[in-house]
Amino acid sequence: MTFPENSENLILRKEIDDAGSKVGDTHSAHEEAIKHVEAHRDLFEHYAHGTINVLPAPEGLDTFAFDLKTNTIYVNSRFYKDLGFSEEKTTFATLHEIEHLLEKVQMLSERGGDKKFVKYLQKIEESEAFSHTDNCIADIHENRTVVQRTHAGFGDIEKKLYKEDLFRDSDFTARPMHIQLPEALLREARVPDEICKVVPEVRQKIDELRTIKSKDGVSLIDIMTHPDTSMSTRLALQNKYVWPKVQELLQKDIQDEQEKPKQGKGEGKGSGKSNDKVDNPNKIFKDAYAEAKKRVPNAVPNDHVKKAFDEWKAAKKDDPLLGADKEYAESIGVKLEDLLEYRRIVASLEDIKNPETNESVIKELRALISRIISERRNPVLAPQYPLEEGEAISDPATLVAEVKSGNLYPRVWETLEIQERHGQKFGEVEITLVCDRSDSMNRPNQKLLEQRKAAALFMEALKEFADLAEEERINLIKPLEIRSEVFTFQQDEKDATPVKKMSKELSEKDRINTSSILSSAPGGTTDFVPLETIAKSLDQETKNKIASGELKKIVIVFTDGESNDTARTKRILEKLRQDGVVTVGVGITSEGSPALVTYAPDARLAKTALELPLVLGELLKEHLSNV
Repeated sequence: MTFPENSENLILRKEIDDAGSKVGDTHSAHEEAIKHVEAHRDLFEHYAHGTINVLPAPEGLDTFAFDLKTNTIYVNSRFYKDLGFSEEKTTFATLHEIEHLLEKVQMLSERGGDKKFVKYLQKIEESEAFSHTDNCIADIHENRTVVQRTHAGFGDIEKKLYKEDLFRDSDFTARPMHIQLPEALLREARVPDEICKVVPEVRQKIDELRTIKSKDGVSLIDIMTHPDTSMSTRLALQNKYVWPKVQELLQKDIQDEQEKPKQGKGEGKGSGKSNDKVDNPNKIFKDAYAEAKKRVPNAVPNDHVKKAFDEWKAAKKDDPLLGADKEYAESIGVKLEDLLEYRRIVASLEDIKNPETNESVIKELRALISRIISERRNPVLAPQYPLEEGEAISDPATLVAEVKSGNLYPRVWETLEIQERHGQKFGEVEITLVCDRSDSMNRPNQKLLEQRKAAALFMEALKEFADLAEEERINLIKPLEIRSEVFTFQQDEKDATPVKKMSKELSEKDRINTSSILSSAPGGTTDFVPLETIAKSLDQETKNKIASGELKKIVIVFTDGESNDTARTKRILEKLRQDGVVTVGVGITSEGSPALVTYAPDARLAKTALELPLVLGELLKEHLSNV
């Protein structure tokens, strides 16, 4: 199309050209997003472990986006490339965004997580200062996690990203103090060999935060941003310790702005303010926050997160299955959220793989259980051949040929003999799991989650074992009865009472309630109390059964720290073992390494919380293999 060269048409032509350029640029960005995802699909999918879906952003979406209904992240690589990031840095940043989504998915899977999420969204919407603080602390967590789950090369890329792109200048003193604080925490955490220049008031706050440590000497910043720490725990610690200090600095920044001459129009630390809006920090520091977002970019805008959450709530509300689940939960006497959470935990058990076989641990346990039952079945018929005569013809074709040739007694018969498979043939198995609810299990919170997974693995496997043994009872040479119980210790009167009593019954209600109890950790490491309770339950008849090989009794204890009374724990362990009880201690992470000494020689260490269910699976296979 052509236009006469007059001023009006020149303007029209420019508008058409600009619109066409914009459409072309949008299409180009979409194509670039597709290429980026396809080029790194193996890495993204391996990193996500099937928990979330990674797709290129659809045409027209110029940021990243989340879909909390389907746990999908939409990737727009142009977002980061427009900030000058290289392909490597963009890939790192994409993994960083995947971690942001994983945090939110995990939080929404918690009991009451949706209510916590609502409060979180309200705070980031109300306060730019809170939103920026949260983004800085979250970025430490996401980046630590990415580096831990990939390799050191990504750590080098991350340092370059902060030094070459986001925070080239480490002098923050020209910024509002409440912005200096979270940004200094972020940069110093990720580029630890460089100290940022901040005003004295900010450095004092940073030093105060760094003096806050757990009783084990772990710093607050390390706990909050540890890869195993959940979003809800991070927010709780952040709101208790970091946000109040940011608020103090914010008030000083506001006071500084108010003390400036009212008639002055010059730019200050929080440029962008106007005198009639001096009480609204979001407006006072509007320009400062805009600059801060360039240094700590938010690839998924907060309004997009809110939209995704609203869609998640609507889908949850309209789900017809949810009504059925609610009725079922009421019928068995459990809370709906506990039922749904337990189902999620059980579903995740299939993802726990034996690194040596790459097979699911739960499948390996099922195979072991099936083998144990098959070896106990009544005598089977085994063939013996060839014979001149017997009970069955083993080779009809040879019989015909031999008879035709004149051989009336061919060796084509077989007889059957009774053959018994022998095992150790325990008649009863009792297994006790003792779980740790000391308060150190909250630091990081991932310990609690992985202990719940391990307990679910324990209960689901033994439920199947007990049910199969009961079903096959009449077909077994010697009936087998599987009984189980679960204790917890938290330094209160409940230590001596099992949360699930010893029996062959393991109802769904039992399993769900046990898992729910294990979602919190309020106390101390009094592991000796459940052990003493177990020892007191060993009457002479039980001891005789153990000694004669009729009963196999196993106790497995989880602990993430040193016992409150190590000598007392050792004394009761010695007594249990003298009575023939197999007693094993499992330390959780390096903090649980004292268990290797306390529970020696039968002790294991789960080096990370994620290894705990795997270690339990190996112990069950080891101690059940000779049943």
